[in-house]
Amino acid sequence: MGAPAGTSTVSTLSDAPAASGDADQLMRAMRAVLARQRPASAAEALRLLRRGYPEIPLAMRIAALSAARK
Repeated sequence: MGAPAGTSTVSTLSDAPAASGDADQLMRAMRAVLARQRPASAAEALRLLRRGYPEIPLAMRIAALSAARK
C-alpha cells in the first residue's frame, strides 16, 4: 500500500535542518576515502563507497564521487 496522496515516503538528510552539517561532514569523509584508496574506475569507487557506507543513498555516494573527481 502506498502513501496517501500528497505525502512522501522518501526522506533525505536535507529534510532536517540540523542534518545539513552532518551531510557535509559525511561528504567530506567519503571524498577522503576516495582520495586515500584511489579507485581505478567510477564503478570501483562506487563499490568502495557502498561497502563503507551501505546506509547512505546511492545519490549521495554518486555526489561524493562527482565532487572527488573535480
